[in-house]
Amino acid sequence: CTQVLGNRWSGGSKEGRRWIQDQLQGVYSGLRVKLIFVEIICTNQESMKENLLQVAQAQESDPVAVNDIVAQWEGRVAAFRRVYVSMQNDGTEDDLSYIKVINYGQKVVTNKMHGYLQMRIVQFVSNIHTKPHVVYLSRHGQSEYNRLGKLGGNPGLTDSGDEYATNLAEFANENICHDSEGNTIPARLWTSSLQRTIDTARHIAHPVICGGAWQQMSNRVYRNLDEIFAGEYEGMTYDDIEKLYNGEATLRKMDKIGYRYPRGESYFDLIARLDPLIHELESYKEPILIVSHQATLRIIFSYLMGIDREHAPKQSIPLHTVLKITYGGTMECKLEQFPLGPGVDEIKSAF
Repeated sequence: CTQVLGNRWSGGSKEGRRWIQDQLQGVYSGLRVKLIFVEIICTNQESMKENLLQVAQAQESDPVAVNDIVAQWEGRVAAFRRVYVSMQNDGTEDDLSYIKVINYGQKVVTNKMHGYLQMRIVQFVSNIHTKPHVVYLSRHGQSEYNRLGKLGGNPGLTDSGDEYATNLAEFANENICHDSEGNTIPARLWTSSLQRTIDTARHIAHPVICGGAWQQMSNRVYRNLDEIFAGEYEGMTYDDIEKLYNGEATLRKMDKIGYRYPRGESYFDLIARLDPLIHELESYKEPILIVSHQATLRIIFSYLMGIDREHAPKQSIPLHTVLKITYGGTMECKLEQFPLGPGVDEIKSAF
């Protein structure tokens, strides 16, 4: 906060915002950027205290030290409040593009926000909050196509895949639907529309909790979570593609993220169809289990872990393993892996 007070780029005053505008139109005019101010306003004192506590606990574990840090931050917030000037609605800043997010989406005010990308930014910042997110990622259990090394399709599970489905249900009940003290907590479940993910999640229980207000792990099926579509190569093995269409195989090796299967999809297409779900995911506060496919989970995993999309197709998402990702607020992103078995051998795949 002390740094912000001395930083003219913070936009904490009307004069500061005009200075930023002048800089971008003058000194940095060659950048051709669109200037948008995003203002986060928190009037809920309980939320404010939770945020400050998160900041303190991220730095110290000792309760006395945590209280000292909270007190220091409360003083900084009070000092910042005395000099900060909010975006004005009196007409003096109507020429600026801005978003005001009040109490993390409780109310959102926009001004001069037009066009697809700008409105997507509005939607995204309207959904974010400071509470920690807990996301569990799992591929479906081994399918018949996994066993044969074939691409895509809509096959069922092998016996090993069925066994993993049972293990996953036990894991979900013990670790996702209950907290560390054994208390039942609301949780969510997403699967793709393909049979192998639905079968993998079929043993997970859906009791009604919270006095009838919540159906636990009620499965929401999304086509957006389906595996990347291999088009004309659906049902083929990677060896088949290399033998019959060696030129295509070479092109894909050269640009795995940008390569589009004939009459199929690329990783860029996958990113586009996952975008709406990521916005929805950011709005959730309950833990969520996503049962999907290797390519799809590579993109989600990379987004959550802050990995550049160019490296997303190279990420390892092993079969019969749950990946737990905890992030949000001031905490660093944390990854945990839970191999549930049974162990299976994976055949080389184009995905």
